[in-house]
Amino acid sequence: MEKPLKILHVVPYFFPAWAYGGIPRIAYEICREQARQGHDVTVATTDVLNETHRVPFEKRGGARFGDYVESIRQSIDGCTVYYFRNFSNALAYHMQAFLPLGLKSWARKNVRGFDVVHMHGHRHLLNSVVARCARRAGVPYVMTANGTVLAIERRFLLKRIFDPLFGSHVLRGAAHFTAVSDAEIPQYQQAGIPRDRITVVYNGINLHDYENPPPPGAFKKERGLAGKKIILYLGKITPRKGIEFLVRAYAALLDEAASVTRENSRLVIAGNDMGFRAKLESLADDLKLAGQVLFTGLLTGEEKLACCVDADVCAYPSTLEIFGLVPFESLMCGTPVIVSNDCGCGEVVARAKAGRLVPYGDVDALKDALAAVLRADAENLEEEVRRGKEFIRENLGYEKIAREYVEVYRNVITL
Repeated sequence: MEKPLKILHVVPYFFPAWAYGGIPRIAYEICREQARQGHDVTVATTDVLNETHRVPFEKRGGARFGDYVESIRQSIDGCTVYYFRNFSNALAYHMQAFLPLGLKSWARKNVRGFDVVHMHGHRHLLNSVVARCARRAGVPYVMTANGTVLAIERRFLLKRIFDPLFGSHVLRGAAHFTAVSDAEIPQYQQAGIPRDRITVVYNGINLHDYENPPPPGAFKKERGLAGKKIILYLGKITPRKGIEFLVRAYAALLDEAASVTRENSRLVIAGNDMGFRAKLESLADDLKLAGQVLFTGLLTGEEKLACCVDADVCAYPSTLEIFGLVPFESLMCGTPVIVSNDCGCGEVVARAKAGRLVPYGDVDALKDALAAVLRADAENLEEEVRRGKEFIRENLGYEKIAREYVEVYRNVITL
């Protein structure tokens, strides 16, 4: 039996910071499963939770910012988690500027005690600080960028400034890289990383979350949508996700499909607003969709599952999406999916033969795909979903994903 590893995971947001999208959830699931498999798992993260909340910190006394302790240690599902206090929660949320107080001194003192470091995401100071300490200590680190290695969305000037000062050395010093789909490999290569230093490890799904899903109808009843068809978008509300094309496709569907009407359907947009919701609301008004589009905000836990269960179709029309968990979460809830064909989740959905693919930004193709799903024979849709579930159980369970990462770690430790 191989010796358990001492693993340090570095991620700017962690349990329960679900408002930040897929990376905190993925990192949490990997850490939890590796701890369950007997490894000694530590996490270095920050105190962010969402736009207005952070992990509560104690005060040393007084009311000034500097009177707060710089970090707190918690035990979460078998993992030791250090939450470092950010200089500003607002900067962290709105600018993705994570400024963790006390991390540098902690890393200098503790990184040498680990066998390997696993970094999640790119362009944050946690990676920059820990990477320098790891190289000095001779501890190898693995990078899982999760689609962030290139400057592909927002704040391009800031990223150009950040990279030479804080980011580029992280990439140069990594022992190995993992891509979460084949679609991510070209992004790494464009950043100058050779193919033989990249291993594909899919993102995973916590299969236990879907063993006892909520009963059908709970979400519709709660939201006053009983008897209506639900077209669902679930995820962060940002321009890259293609939600504006979905709004336009839905408007076109109402105009052309006799079986989909204003009375019997709604477009549900569920997710955390990253500054794009107001534009979508304005677009919906321009398209005369008042009352037809429901923005729910962030959904988590049972409410998120109930939403997926009740949806008639989940559309995920994103671009530059190197994986994307939402289509697979929807399939596990029994909901057919439509995804863009230029992204990692489209690659995996196609491999599983478990959904429909459309070109990113093609409103007509998206409209036609929505119409096809909503009028499709139930038996055919059930078979599509069944194939998806089977693929997910065989390939995307976290027990398998966590072991694949450990194999990557062992390979870099022995180099």
